[in-house]
Amino acid sequence: MQRWLLIVLVLGGLAGLMASQSKEREWRINGTLIRDNGVVRSLGLSAKDMESLIYSADEIPGYECRPNPYNGIHTVIGLNSNGDKLSGWLRSHIIRGWTNVSTGELLRVEVRVYDKPASEYETYENYRWGTQVLPVKGSFSGLPLGEECFRPGKTQIWFRLGRCVAEIALLVRREAELADGLYVEALAWGVLYRVQQHPKKLSMAQRPMTVLVAQRPVAQEAAMSLAGVTVAPVSTLKEAGIDITMNRTSREWLVTLKRNGRWVKVKAFSWEMETERGKVKLERPVFPHKGELIVPLRQVAEALGIAVQQKGQTIALLPK
Repeated sequence: MQRWLLIVLVLGGLAGLMASQSKEREWRINGTLIRDNGVVRSLGLSAKDMESLIYSADEIPGYECRPNPYNGIHTVIGLNSNGDKLSGWLRSHIIRGWTNVSTGELLRVEVRVYDKPASEYETYENYRWGTQVLPVKGSFSGLPLGEECFRPGKTQIWFRLGRCVAEIALLVRREAELADGLYVEALAWGVLYRVQQHPKKLSMAQRPMTVLVAQRPVAQEAAMSLAGVTVAPVSTLKEAGIDITMNRTSREWLVTLKRNGRWVKVKAFSWEMETERGKVKLERPVFPHKGELIVPLRQVAEALGIAVQQKGQTIALLPK
């Protein structure tokens, strides 16, 4: 009950802030509350644009997007909110909450999009003065997540990229272990991918990656670099003669890839893959996007006996 009350206060506070704006439009769709203040100024982002920045209601295994029992809402989208005269920002915003079906723990993902580079409005330095516990700079893994990243708690992470700021928090009832932090970070990498994928160019422009199989391009616009490591949907490997089997349930999302006696298993939000030779640590975590799992392309391909050559923004998969 206390955890739901916390979510009520968070969502209620957001709703109160939006309600203070004049001339707003509001509507509800399937547990989602949408408020639009864009009467005079607009970012040009729709509710659908904002939803594409976070995971869908059924995309995180083991979690359900349960409506808040107090108001029936699990997602709040605020479009075109205005800052005060001093800050002057224009911002759109989405927050969504999930409940762990086994433990009851709450997971919260929030993304804010500004009219200008988010570094003009949110940084580690201005955040630290608003909290009693000093956040820890950097990600749980030590990898460079976005332009700036810090950890407000053992199961919370914040990052900024381009015009976007994201916060992912797992609200636990027990002393958190490192594995929980890495799980939250895996979720964050999936949000980062979505920011970079967004058609409205919310982050710095990135040169497109090209993946070739038998000199033929595959995974057009889906392959990209995450801090120097190319990731792509597992279906990319199907063109290289890989047999792919997906086992997706409400509790687990597992994909098995097989080729010439070799096999690899990858699981949503995991930092390792299973192979016939044992477990292998991954350079980037696995995460879902549009019904597929996104994986570190080189590592998975090489584990299946496929040579990988990269020159600039072009990666060639060369089945032996």
